[in-house]
Amino acid sequence: DLGVSTSQIGFLVSVWAATVVLTAIPMSLTTRRFSRKSILVVAVALFTASNVMAALAPNYETLLISRVVGGLGNGMFWMIATGYVTTMLPSKWRSRGFLFISAGANLAFIAGLPLGSALAAVSDWRSGFLIMSALTIGASVGLYFLLVPVPNPHSEGAAKKNSVLSDSTFPMVLLGVSGVFLVVGGGNIFYPYIAPFLIEVSHFTPLTVAAPLAAYGIGGTIGIVVAERLGRKPENLSRNISLSILYMAAMMVIVNLVAPSTIAVTVAVALWSLGFAVTEPLFGQYIMELSSPRLRDFAGAMRTTAWNLGIGGGSFVGGLLLVPLGIAALPYIGASVLVAGSMVALIARRRERALAAP
Repeated sequence: DLGVSTSQIGFLVSVWAATVVLTAIPMSLTTRRFSRKSILVVAVALFTASNVMAALAPNYETLLISRVVGGLGNGMFWMIATGYVTTMLPSKWRSRGFLFISAGANLAFIAGLPLGSALAAVSDWRSGFLIMSALTIGASVGLYFLLVPVPNPHSEGAAKKNSVLSDSTFPMVLLGVSGVFLVVGGGNIFYPYIAPFLIEVSHFTPLTVAAPLAAYGIGGTIGIVVAERLGRKPENLSRNISLSILYMAAMMVIVNLVAPSTIAVTVAVALWSLGFAVTEPLFGQYIMELSSPRLRDFAGAMRTTAWNLGIGGGSFVGGLLLVPLGIAALPYIGASVLVAGSMVALIARRRERALAAP
């Protein structure tokens, strides 16, 4: 009812991602002295504010500003959340903590679009934002009263201006973040175009393509459980990450090879999603395990920045190559980028061993 085009609506997603990329790292530096718990509560409160603004937006400009506010909350939340779990839980329970964080994000990704579309069909798009406002208010209250506070490693003593770069764990964290960028970027060279691929190459209809897309969601849910089990031994994280990336690359290629069979491609899409759902939480846990306590918030900000850059960069590269090479070429290009990501994990493993050697 705002009288805008589909492309303008799509631009709102880009504004959200750009806000995260531009603000996550600066926010991690400017909020270092504040309570970690308070930052999480404020982050969810920003989600609430953005949803209320969107629900009541009288024009497109207000809706655009609401996405900026939401992007700020997103960047603030993810720069703290993974480090919070790492600090709060003993090593043997951290993989389970990452399971719950990843499960929440994955289920939101899987269920958000169909539920939002169904709600818009029976009501209007504003009602979805109002419901999200109510849910995030509840989340803010729950965090405030139930979340256990964790120590702030920056609360004592003045931090040096170069403390991030001079931290001994920074090079390994940077290596891990580079891997996140390659994995997310490689996957998103193909993922945004999976529905057109299935319609064009596998001959699904716009209606029946829902089946392999649902399989993708199911595979991702199973993958998170697998990631929790693989994450129980932190000493094997870099090896498991490298193997899971190679598995993911292989499944992307297999999706293309079995595309003529609707049943086989549906199974392959689910197995590909499983690989991604295993890899990304393991990378997040790995980065937190590598980080010193003082670097964890900054590492979390770097990770969410790399994640959003990977989404934007991967989909952009896929779009550039779509016309000259054809949609069937995208899985091979994405897989090659993933192989590079697995090499990063192998390099990290070798550096780990070198640093551990007497």
